Amino acid sequence: MILNKFRVAAVTLGLLCAPLMAAPSAAQGMGMGHGDMMAMHGGGSPFMMLLKSANLTAAQQQQVRLILNADRAKMEGIHKQLFALHEQISAKLFGTGAVTSADLKPLVQQASRLESELNQAMADTAIAIRNVLTAEQIKHLAEVQQKLHSLHAQMQGLMGHQGPGEPDDEN
Repeated sequence: MILNKFRVAAVTLGLLCAPLMAAPSAAQGMGMGHGDMMAMHGGGSPFMMLLKSANLTAAQQQQVRLILNADRAKMEGIHKQLFALHEQISAKLFGTGAVTSADLKPLVQQASRLESELNQAMADTAIAIRNVLTAEQIKHLAEVQQKLHSLHAQMQGLMGHQGPGEPDDEN
């Protein structure tokens, strides 16, 4: 039971921190360089980060801008709803009186639905952008992604972190 309370608190803190971490990158400007395109959608999407290396033509850049601008209002609406839910969860957690998992369950479920909607919207946007790319650009992005994945695994190994599927000795 205590473990469940800690899990709920950890999940909630994660939910509360996510919008705060994304907010600075989303406010970095609308000059519409590749970095700004990433900022419009949170900046954390691996696909959008990889897109920087695709050497888009001016026409492709314009198409990507149109795709991102079309999705912007929807994404902002979902982010606002998530922020409001996180505020409600925070108010319950840090308010007076007892809080149970059942108290937070409807809010967490609502946040999960919104996060799922956001993930689907980001996937749809990524597909629309991918459809703008040439086969050679897609191949290049796949190679860059694989190199980044390899570097990440090397960094995890150097830092002593377990990879997926490895046992955790801290139990």
